[in-house]
Amino acid sequence: MRSWFSFLLLSLTTIVGVTNATTEYTGTTCNPLNKTCDADPALGTEHTWLFNSTLDSDLWDMRTGTLDYTSEGADFIIKTENASTLLVSNFYIFFGVMEAHVKMAKGAGIVSSVILQSDDLDEIDWEWVGYNTSGVQSDFFGKGNTTTSDRGGYHAVANADTEFHNYTSYWDRDRMEWWIDGDLVRTVNYSEPLTVYGKNYPQTPCQVKVSNWPVGVKGQSQGNLEWGGGLVDWDDVPFTMTVSKIRVQDFSTGKEYKYNGTTGTYGSIEVVSGNSTAVTVINKKPEKTLAQKWADLGNGAHIGVYVGAAVAGALMIAGFGFWCMKQRRSGRLQRALNDDEHTAELTTLEQSKLRWRQSELRSKGSYQPVP
Repeated sequence: MRSWFSFLLLSLTTIVGVTNATTEYTGTTCNPLNKTCDADPALGTEHTWLFNSTLDSDLWDMRTGTLDYTSEGADFIIKTENASTLLVSNFYIFFGVMEAHVKMAKGAGIVSSVILQSDDLDEIDWEWVGYNTSGVQSDFFGKGNTTTSDRGGYHAVANADTEFHNYTSYWDRDRMEWWIDGDLVRTVNYSEPLTVYGKNYPQTPCQVKVSNWPVGVKGQSQGNLEWGGGLVDWDDVPFTMTVSKIRVQDFSTGKEYKYNGTTGTYGSIEVVSGNSTAVTVINKKPEKTLAQKWADLGNGAHIGVYVGAAVAGALMIAGFGFWCMKQRRSGRLQRALNDDEHTAELTTLEQSKLRWRQSELRSKGSYQPVP
């Protein structure tokens, strides 16, 4: 149960091997309610990322672990003891929609998570505990307040570990909604007792965080072990969570988001106008292929290329013809030289034969057989 995790979250930071992942997953590098922080870069648009190819590092940061890409999507794999994975968006949304298509990781003590989280620790969660492959948990937090444990919800999902399901969070200043495969499964309104009438309602710019991590480790609290389903059996590695795609829609369209003051209310957030870095990256045109570059040339350029190619071809043909003629002439000369040499050799041979015959005739008059 997420509420156990909320109460005893800090104990995870003492465990070697998951310290960094847990801190980055649940914490913040700069809380604007305590000090002045840099503005949050906005998404400022809507976009769908397919996870079957390498994600753009300008928009996504793999904080721990690595992604294994397949035709289905990206595998968040725990491959060794106490390892974890954590992917964080480099952009923020100020109210919006986050839709994730996920197969959870199966295994006692393993938690798969897709959340929205702000710098001042507002949070909207989807979480899967690895021992239960037939359900998912929804949760939310305002300003990191974990003093109560009644915010979690439980929702049935068949074959959550072997089939992709669409888990969507809808979030505006009036309400939060959790949807599974197009069906609304939960609604929490801004002003109701569960949010302390808005005080603990998430309302500041959030990043997307995707993680697969172990809660069932030695030294963990009993409450967290019960929530996660006990200790992890490390003989069962790997533990794999798969994401096929994520769609994110930012309801604001600015360049970045700035906190004014330390109230952490949506009214204190300034939307800085302009184009966001994320929009620039998303709209960046890919490198054109040769065919596309050729198509971009005008008819005049095409004709010029054709004429140039024809002239070059004609010159090549002429050059080849000249070379052939030269070779033929050279061959004729060589044959002539060879014929002259052959004629001289024949003449010499005939002269030798004639001299031999003459010497033979002269010797016949003096030849006497041996008695």
